[in-house]
Amino acid sequence: MDEEKLIKGCIKSDIKAQKALYDTYGSWLMGLCMRYTQNREDAEEVFHDAMMKVYRSIDKFKGDSKLKTWINKVGVNCALDFLRKKKNALIIEHISDNALEIKESDTEYEVSFEAEMAMSLLCKLSLNQQIIINLFVIDELSHKEIAAQLDISEEASRSQYSRAKRALAELVKMQLLKNEIRK
Repeated sequence: MDEEKLIKGCIKSDIKAQKALYDTYGSWLMGLCMRYTQNREDAEEVFHDAMMKVYRSIDKFKGDSKLKTWINKVGVNCALDFLRKKKNALIIEHISDNALEIKESDTEYEVSFEAEMAMSLLCKLSLNQQIIINLFVIDELSHKEIAAQLDISEEASRSQYSRAKRALAELVKMQLLKNEIRK
């Protein structure tokens, strides 16, 4: 079923179209939910909320982007709403524009490793850093979009991202050292 027929069918609450949408995007959306929640139970809750929101509001999809991009935005919003509720408030430091100047620097160690290892290292970051990495790197939101999404300044988004990169680089270094010691 092509995307246009899928959307029209879902708008009409056609069960076959809804199943096709689920079959096409469900496992990918579940992966997104796992990235944000890190446990199956919470991911399933976010996934369910996101799928229901997709089904209920697909008539608002304007076609300005691909359906997958729109579903991604719905999924990210549901995940962030869930995290806000679960943690009572998503706390990200507000940093004044000139209080902290962090230079963009590439990580010394560019390492290619399995997704499972990457997720394991990502989970060791603070929740704020995980969210920024997910939003900026994986979901490809700009700092302006992240700032609007999290109700922070763009500078705070950039600073959090820079800190997250440095922390992740340190974790990668430690993992490489552990791997060398094991050899």
